[in-house]
Amino acid sequence: MCPGDVLLISNIGRYLPGALMILMGLDVGTTGCKASLFDESGKGISSAYREYPLICRKPAWAELDPSEVWKSIRDSIREALHKAGGGKELLSLSVSAQGEAFLPISREGKPLYNSIVTPDQRAQAETGFLEKKFGSKLLFEKTGMVLFPIYTLNKILWIRENEPNTFEKTAKFLCWEDYVNLRLTGRAAIDHSLANRTLMFDINERRWSDEILQTLDLSEDLLAEPVPGGEVIGNVTTEASRETGIKSGVEVVAGGHDQACGCLGAGVIEEGPLYDVTGTVECLMPALSAPVLSDEMLKGGFGNYCHVVPGKFLVLGYNMTAGTVLRWFRDNFSLELLEKARAEGKPVYSIFDDLADSVSPGSEGLMLLPYFMGAATPNWDTNARGTLVGLTLAHGKAHLIRAIMEGITYELRNNLEALVGAGIRADEIRAVGGGARSKFWCQLKSDITHLPIVVPEVSEASSLGAAMLAGIGSGVYRDFSEAVSSTYRPLDTFGPEPKEAYEGGFELYREIYSRISGLYPRLSELGSLNS
Repeated sequence: MCPGDVLLISNIGRYLPGALMILMGLDVGTTGCKASLFDESGKGISSAYREYPLICRKPAWAELDPSEVWKSIRDSIREALHKAGGGKELLSLSVSAQGEAFLPISREGKPLYNSIVTPDQRAQAETGFLEKKFGSKLLFEKTGMVLFPIYTLNKILWIRENEPNTFEKTAKFLCWEDYVNLRLTGRAAIDHSLANRTLMFDINERRWSDEILQTLDLSEDLLAEPVPGGEVIGNVTTEASRETGIKSGVEVVAGGHDQACGCLGAGVIEEGPLYDVTGTVECLMPALSAPVLSDEMLKGGFGNYCHVVPGKFLVLGYNMTAGTVLRWFRDNFSLELLEKARAEGKPVYSIFDDLADSVSPGSEGLMLLPYFMGAATPNWDTNARGTLVGLTLAHGKAHLIRAIMEGITYELRNNLEALVGAGIRADEIRAVGGGARSKFWCQLKSDITHLPIVVPEVSEASSLGAAMLAGIGSGVYRDFSEAVSSTYRPLDTFGPEPKEAYEGGFELYREIYSRISGLYPRLSELGSLNS
């Protein structure tokens, strides 16, 4: 037996107190997957990451090659298990998966088409059809989702209209959680949180919507079996064991949407704390006891959906271009800073922090609206553009970096105030992702939002949340509360130090948008004149 082999105890998949058991959270994202192993206290044991390319065959299309993704999943699992070393027993695993992305599967379980992912915008006509057929208000009240082209349903309709041969051959349309569950156990099961992201799931009944499916002449048999998060789906088959290196018989437990798993990993399961993850996109999410399906939420684009915690719900507010804007500035205007970072052996973003910190609050009159891919919640303006206001010859690179970080944080407060205005409680923000590694930015967020920013000890919240679900299903934790109390620990807390410049800055930020938003469509037209 090889030193890296992970053994299994005789009572397969069941927890024995005192044994060296580990849990796996498998996070399947848009451009990469990560297999992470944790012990029952939430301590990371090992992890492995693999990237795969996003395929853009046409403008506004975004796809993944299912064979490439599955190979990456297999390889990351094998590497993580090998890194864990001997003497540990893999008890169970769960999948944290990107939302909306899906793939059509044959009766033999083979993918028939590339996986169409969230950013793909091809289903514009189908979105218009759904608006006429149901109306956005009815769909919102039924599913909690705000009608946009990103959802699974829209793109299934696109396949039926544009790829009829593929549609006729399809036995199942599966999201990535249910597809991986199928490959591992032979059972295509999807948890409520990810099912809710398809625009076909009744948020109130927690089941596929008969009304939506029957009206569109779609059979429920085309979809996976919905189950609550934390429920055991099955056991790893002999074939899956050969592919992944996981011992056959290991329990596979229902996981969830990556952001919902992240909320669990950050301990956001009750009202009060909000989950904030700053990466390419910034998401702000509270946990609720009941969905908030008001006209204000619909207008602001705030989708509601099931939490991975049964009986709980989430609201999703987000900024499409958060960390992306800093990356854009890094790649286009900071080559000398990249060289400096390499020479000093530290991340370039730590240099950004130092430069931003050298400028006074308010960036000496410089303001950025971070709408580089349109405005998401709470404005929902696809015509909006990134806007820099107030430039003078006295401004330099440090001012620009601080203005970017302040602008992104003003947008965070914009979402926070909309949620609080809808009656949602907000006591603190729990921050994960790349942005949470910046002490400067965490303090900035606290100062602008007037809320404590708490950074959890484990930053890989989605992977940890999936592992916690695995532990709940296998009996490591009695319930979700015990899972959180066993694994969630604050690492750092930043208390608010309100500054007058930020109060005036936030008011100006919103006023600038209201005054110039009418000009954005003309900018779009101008940009397309020679295309």
